[in-house]
Amino acid sequence: MYVDDIPSPKDCLYGAFIYSTRPHAHVKGINFKPSLASEKVITVITAKDIPSGGKNVGTSLMMLGDEALFADPVAEFAGQNIGVVVMFLTSSLRIHKSSNMLMH
Repeated sequence: MYVDDIPSPKDCLYGAFIYSTRPHAHVKGINFKPSLASEKVITVITAKDIPSGGKNVGTSLMMLGDEALFADPVAEFAGQNIGVVVMFLTSSLRIHKSSNMLMH
């Protein structure tokens, strides 16, 4: 059995990473596809939400150094994490479809 085969409980929250669509891009904002307009977005978490004194570290490899959890303020490569969106899904959209979002 796979996780996607298990029905979601009622009023379940979903989280999905938001990825950069361009390399070397200044993150000015996040636009959601019209198909997500009916979904109830609870919050969007970005590097700005990391508390003072906290570290924006997603991966730390001894030989390669630290990789940022979220792009801030520039996405270094296409596919870099910009943030996480937390929402209720009221329609039949699945989480992998909801993570297809656009940035400008």
